[in-house]
Parts: sequence; C-alpha cells; structure tokens
Amino acid sequence: MQDMAMYLLDIANNSIEAKALNIYIYLAELEREDRLILSVTDDGCGMDQATLEKVVNPFYTTRTTRKIGLGIAFFKALADACDGKFTIESEIGKGTFIKVDIRRSHLDTPPLGDIAETILTLIQASETIEYIFRYQNDQGEYIFDTRKVKEILDGVSICEPSILLWIKDYLNDGMNRNNGGKK
Repeated sequence: MQDMAMYLLDIANNSIEAKALNIYIYLAELEREDRLILSVTDDGCGMDQATLEKVVNPFYTTRTTRKIGLGIAFFKALADACDGKFTIESEIGKGTFIKVDIRRSHLDTPPLGDIAETILTLIQASETIEYIFRYQNDQGEYIFDTRKVKEILDGVSICEPSILLWIKDYLNDGMNRNNGGKK
C-alpha cells in the first residue's frame, strides 16, 4: 500500500465488517523516538484464537466474495519491513485491537497520506458508527470524536456535505497545529 491512510482504511473497514459500533484510531508520529504508530481498536464481533492465528496469512479470509484477505497480512508485513512490531488481539463478542509500531525514518516507511480524507470516507460508510481519532506527536495530541460532533449537530446528519467539509478542515487543522503548520 502506498501510504498509512490506505492501511488505516483497510483495517478500519475490517472493523466495519465486524459490526463495530465504536472504532478508536490512534496515530502517532514520534520524531524523538523515531516511531510511527497506527492502531485500530473496535468493539465488533471479535475473533476466536484459531482465527486470530490465521488472519496474518494472506490466503485466509472469512469473506465469501474472494479467496484472499491481504489487509492484515500487509499490515504485519509493514511492521516486519520497517523494524517494527505488529500486535493483534481479539476476543469473541468484545472486539479487536490491531497495531503497528514502526521505525519512522526507515526507508520503507510509507508517508501518512490523506488521513482526514480517510476518516471522512469511514464516517460516510455508516452514520451509526462512532469514531474516536487520536493523533499524537512530540508537540502534543489532538482528539476528534464523532460523538461530540453529533451532539453539537443535534439531529443534523454528520454526512451532510457541508458538515463533511467542515470535519475535513477540522481534522487537518488539528493535526497541523501539532506539527507546527507542517502536513
């Protein structure tokens, strides 16, 4: 995959398919520690231990529409290629946690990509799913929570085009504030 946003989209899509109602996304760019961390935690249907051991195999999938499931296998391969660590934990009925923690300066570490656009795409996938996005770097952290946005909207759809444009700007501004204006 060409950037971290694509990994995020793929992994979060697994959470959507697992019928998650809440998806927590954590992204950290830690220059001093030379780490880039991306994790997705959901409260979806979860996986049993046998499935959990198989999901890193690209030739295993629970889907009936195709015979391979590359997303998690690619996520693990990213960790392996970039001096990193891959973690996946899951429990039936409780959800799944998946994370890569890679060396930020590694030659094979992909760029971030358009994280704000990716989160918008996820929000549009289902208005009923709540997203909590936490971005952290050496300067601080930024948190975006769809529950708070929906509370302010007081019944107006979060998928209204003008609201989505505002969310994208809000996400970009929040991430930029922590980057000294750099994207």
